[in-house]
Amino acid sequence: MLAFAAVAGSSPAFAEWSKTEHGAKAWTEANYRIMNVRDIEADGNPVKAEYHRNAHPSTKLTLWNKGGVDGPPDNDGNPGTVESGKHSRIFKAQVCEERDKLPDFCSGWYSF
Repeated sequence: MLAFAAVAGSSPAFAEWSKTEHGAKAWTEANYRIMNVRDIEADGNPVKAEYHRNAHPSTKLTLWNKGGVDGPPDNDGNPGTVESGKHSRIFKAQVCEERDKLPDFCSGWYSF
């Protein structure tokens, strides 16, 4: 039972939107109100999720994860993951891996 709990805590539970791009993974939860971003490659490149919320639709928000794959877990126990607060609904997002002095690797924007 303990092994099952460890495995269950390592993946996004009830993700409505999820996208992986190069060394970054982002997903929403809580009815599109929480954004998560996880670094999945130990390459030293920070990762980020960029997104828009209904409360301020023209403002692009950025959730950074600079802690790497061994960074602290989010509230659900996902390792190396940064989680936003629960606010208004997220309606558009992309996930990126930042690259120093080069263009970032980004997934492109998804609307939902």
